[in-house]
Amino acid sequence: MTTGYRAASRLDDGVLGLETAVGLTPQGLVEQPRFFSGMVARPDVTAAAVLAVADVAGTRYFDAGLAKRVAAASADPVVTASGDRLRFESFSLCNGVHARLDLLPDGIEGGEVAHGTTNVDVNQPLRTALAGVGSTALLHLDVGTDGLAVSTPEETHVERPVDLPHRWVRGFAEVPVLTSRMTQRAELPGPVAARWLASLPRATPGPSYHLVPAPGGLRQSLRRSPGSIHLAGAARLTATARIARFATRLRVFAGDDEGDLASAWVFDLPGATLTVVLSPETYRGFSGEGGLLTTLLAASAESSALRLLEHLAWEPRIDRAALGGATGLGAAEVEAGIGYLVATGKVGFDLVEETWFHRELPWDTTRVEADNPRLKAARRLVAEGAVTPTPQGWTVRSEDHRHFVVREPLSCTCLWWAKHSGSRGPCKHVLASRLLTDAAGGAGQQG
Repeated sequence: MTTGYRAASRLDDGVLGLETAVGLTPQGLVEQPRFFSGMVARPDVTAAAVLAVADVAGTRYFDAGLAKRVAAASADPVVTASGDRLRFESFSLCNGVHARLDLLPDGIEGGEVAHGTTNVDVNQPLRTALAGVGSTALLHLDVGTDGLAVSTPEETHVERPVDLPHRWVRGFAEVPVLTSRMTQRAELPGPVAARWLASLPRATPGPSYHLVPAPGGLRQSLRRSPGSIHLAGAARLTATARIARFATRLRVFAGDDEGDLASAWVFDLPGATLTVVLSPETYRGFSGEGGLLTTLLAASAESSALRLLEHLAWEPRIDRAALGGATGLGAAEVEAGIGYLVATGKVGFDLVEETWFHRELPWDTTRVEADNPRLKAARRLVAEGAVTPTPQGWTVRSEDHRHFVVREPLSCTCLWWAKHSGSRGPCKHVLASRLLTDAAGGAGQQG
């Protein structure tokens, strides 16, 4: 959707007027909506945390060639207003680091938070202004669909939104799946966390470690052990240096399965939290993890998602039981529908509150299958009659090869499975086998 502005934003006699265009709200499209206008409780914390999110958006931790192609389109944090909080999110240029600042009710001193989503460009002039904000400064923050404005008594900087990169949308789909499988592995007091972070290498992407909680921080090891945390590229945490001095606590999360090597780092700040999620390896972006493929197999996923979407309304905490009651959907249909919405980037996951939340992204839901080529290929294999059940599993004919999918324990003889063993989602042969089984089950129930 293309939008325009009725007038230029301006600051006259201490009054900031930030013009907005058409915006999406719970009431539908609205001309010049206001998502937030007010003061923040800790200007220094808010400024540093917004800068940390912007640092991630403007940094390449891996893959220089790709960074040159996407740099211009990828440095624009997404802001979601959820009624009681503001969430600022970004991905790194290499798509392997995700950062989210949650400005919580305690961090907002005045003003009401409405509902909506926009994206903003935090460029160098704004960074310079934010870097100079101290603890005694006054910081007024305005967020509307035409961008973000930060003002001090001395100056104001206003930035405009641009298109959201495709890889970001795919990253928004994969990060919630990874984090929803995580549990807390370590907890450090703020000062301990700050000292430990300061000891990490700064050159990107940095060495990778397996970490174990220890007195004074986290003990580094080159070998994995029970309960250890995989830190892929220590320098990918460098953006957190901006907020380390404000942190009251650091909590570290990781997946429980052997193949779950992603990690999440949650910093408790005065009136806010900053969450940084690292992909399983420095060379792996979030856009290709395939964590949603099994969920998207459900025949009712898309239709359930459309029914759920009518009731989300930018809720900061999605109540699945309440959604089931409001829509008449069963628990399995609610889960399938949420999974589909996650795949479109419209639902995220909050590790601290262990719940899903709604954001709205400018993306066509019909692209879900196009963005998951393994799922599309699996449907083609079933349509071609290439999948045959066997006592132990299935045989799948694909590209002049015959592959064998074993049911227990689940595995496939293809090269993808040999390389990843399911750690990046199932291969197309496993998906096709599952599709055929689900279709047969449905036919049996109808008969």
